[in-house]
Amino acid sequence: MISQKIYLRYNRSMKFRNHMFYFACILLATISLLSCDTTEETFNIESTVVASINEAFDNIPTPTPIILATYTPLPTYTPFPTYTPTIIPTITPTYTPLPTYTPLPTYTPLPTYTPFPSPTPTPIVKVSTMLDKIKNSVVKIQTNSKKGSGVVIRENGIVITNYHVIAGGNFITVTFHNGSTKSGTLIASDISRDIAIISLFGEGYEHLALGESQIPEIGDSVYALGYPLRGNYTVTAGIMSSTVTLSKGPYKYIQTDASLNPGNSGGPLVDEYGNLVGINTSRMETSEGRPVQGVGYALLVKEQEDYINGLIK
Repeated sequence: MISQKIYLRYNRSMKFRNHMFYFACILLATISLLSCDTTEETFNIESTVVASINEAFDNIPTPTPIILATYTPLPTYTPFPTYTPTIIPTITPTYTPLPTYTPLPTYTPLPTYTPFPSPTPTPIVKVSTMLDKIKNSVVKIQTNSKKGSGVVIRENGIVITNYHVIAGGNFITVTFHNGSTKSGTLIASDISRDIAIISLFGEGYEHLALGESQIPEIGDSVYALGYPLRGNYTVTAGIMSSTVTLSKGPYKYIQTDASLNPGNSGGPLVDEYGNLVGINTSRMETSEGRPVQGVGYALLVKEQEDYINGLIK
């Protein structure tokens, strides 16, 4: 780039010198045309002009020679080393077998949800309501010499009572809670168990079924129903104290503290649900014949159920 600029400056100086020479020649030619007379004065002028031109040419500075930049040869081309490819070793992949397929376990459906049945609440029955419901099953029994109580156990008018209530009587009269009366007929009895079966004949009697009788547990509430003393319908309450056997035989009796008075014999002993559990039989007395308070006995009906049904047939 620098050598090119120096060359351009030299070339311009040479052109300027040539122009001045041409200008001097034209000027001399013009003067010759204007004056054809060749006088000494004219000659002197021309000499002066020529001398001036020569002086001007002499005064033109000689251009300084331009030294071009020394050529520096390009460095010797060094070829790139021959490319030697790297040999990549062949990798043989190791075959890893797929894991053995384990089938999913067979789906076992969940069992159908069975909701628990809602507990049916046991209705609470008032004792007074229960006693009022069964009062028409309790009857008064009279003979020509004795009186006591009894209970209807079948709808066809079968009544059970104590044997000692009807023993020696010529007739049997059965009176209901509403005051109506029926004549009864003795159809069976057992002196050892102190029971007697009376038939009233007819249908549709309110009754306490033997099949619903239960064995109460000690401490359960019990109620003695009947027509004691003056013959009015009464209810006395107590609990089951225990089960005992008496001197009359190997039969089980319920001991209770429910008050049993003369006239209660043969009447029913029921639990708090109105189920027949015993036939009131006797009370404990001293050797002088005085009653012991709070100790009465009723034949356990559940154990005598089959025997009583056999007597009725």
